[in-house]
Amino acid sequence: MITEHELCARVKQLEVGVLHRWIELGLIQPQTKNAGGYLFDDVDEARIGLVCDLHYGMGLGHESLPIVLSLVDQLHQTRHSLRAIATAVSEQPDEVRVAITSRTRIVLAGRASSGTRSGS
Repeated sequence: MITEHELCARVKQLEVGVLHRWIELGLIQPQTKNAGGYLFDDVDEARIGLVCDLHYGMGLGHESLPIVLSLVDQLHQTRHSLRAIATAVSEQPDEVRVAITSRTRIVLAGRASSGTRSGS
């Protein structure tokens, strides 16, 4: 765990005031808070790096950040779910895995040929 001041020293463009604003907006959710301020773990630091890239590197305003981060979070959850499904499928007998793989290819090919977008 590192303090907010250590974090700001590591992430050069980040200022404590901006960090606090992101915390107030719910973009960053530090693990703990002590008398000296917030404490951050490696996951917090990685997310702050992403927010800095989006804000400073790509020029996204504070009003856009919650939307983009929500989409990133949804994508992350989807990837996690797909990994779990892939693991469950890989543990099935060969005939079940083959059936699932075949059906998946048919469904995906049908969507591609009909022009159906994902999520529709």
